[in-house]
Amino acid sequence: MHKIAVIGVKGFPGFGGAARANENIINRLKKKYDYTVYSIESHTSKNFIASGFRQIVFKSSKNDRINVFLYYWKSMLHCLFKGKYDLIQINHYASGIIIPFLRLRYKVVATLRGIRGDGDEKFGILANLYFKIAERAFFKFSNYLVSVSKAQIPYCKKFTNKKIAYIPNGINQEENISSLKIDQKNYLLFAAARIYGIKGCHIFLEALNHIDYKGLVLVIGDIDQLSSYKRKILRLSKGLNMDFKGLIKDKSVLMGYVENAKFFVFPSFIEGMSNMLLEVASRKTPVICSNIASNLEIFDENEALFSEVGNSRELAKKILWALNNEEKMKKYAEKAYQKLIKYYTWDIIAEKYDSLYKKILKG
Repeated sequence: MHKIAVIGVKGFPGFGGAARANENIINRLKKKYDYTVYSIESHTSKNFIASGFRQIVFKSSKNDRINVFLYYWKSMLHCLFKGKYDLIQINHYASGIIIPFLRLRYKVVATLRGIRGDGDEKFGILANLYFKIAERAFFKFSNYLVSVSKAQIPYCKKFTNKKIAYIPNGINQEENISSLKIDQKNYLLFAAARIYGIKGCHIFLEALNHIDYKGLVLVIGDIDQLSSYKRKILRLSKGLNMDFKGLIKDKSVLMGYVENAKFFVFPSFIEGMSNMLLEVASRKTPVICSNIASNLEIFDENEALFSEVGNSRELAKKILWALNNEEKMKKYAEKAYQKLIKYYTWDIIAEKYDSLYKKILKG
């Protein structure tokens, strides 16, 4: 059985997009491949028992700013000096800095899950410089490239002439829902694992203020990513009927909240291919989202309600329209679900990775 090491997901059970994607793929392919997942204790539960694959968990650093950086280097060193693999599956352009070293021994498949854009407000000048260098190395030194989004492939082509395989994210047709009773219902929902500017939560709250919305609003995710942004969110939430739930790592509980929502509002500025958006649609919860390319490549205007990215006044109008046309929104949600089960299940996605691995390992 061929051995594959996975870097860049940081731990299972997954609560971030990349981790959830890899977890689903591994669970479908672990009888065909011997997987080792490199993790960090800040991103995995101590009670989690890996079934059918190996998980190596590194100790976390007390310094959050270098925690993930150290994780990448520890993973690389373990692969080079203690590992014995046939292939490395690496995720995220930020991991690109270690790919030249991994190439000393291994073939590397690199999956791009999001692009840099013009930098990231969450990080300072030096960190964004690091990401820029890592991104170039990601494209230059990987053997094989995968993009979860067709929309970001033209961006990739600026840096490489390599063939880029398009393999999107997916859904579970049968999703576990927590037995925990959720008394709240018919609320507007925003959710993202890490909440700061690029996710557009402020646009959502501005839109609600424009229409003086009085209904219940739930925000799920970590709002402590950037102190200045947290202050902005709390300021905008004054006068709204808000409930901040924090980060919910248990996906079955998260999906329970998704299922009870009236609408899911997702005004993100930039995405690779949003797992959250797919998972919401898999529960037949109607979606109002930004008209960024990565969202438009999944759904059309008959499957989701789109609003101009960054425009809170237009989003306010779209929310009002949705509230006055709930039956139409339910029809959109049903059409979105039918598309997902036809093209975007994890069974379909896993088969694509299996085909890619077979091709690489034969070469």
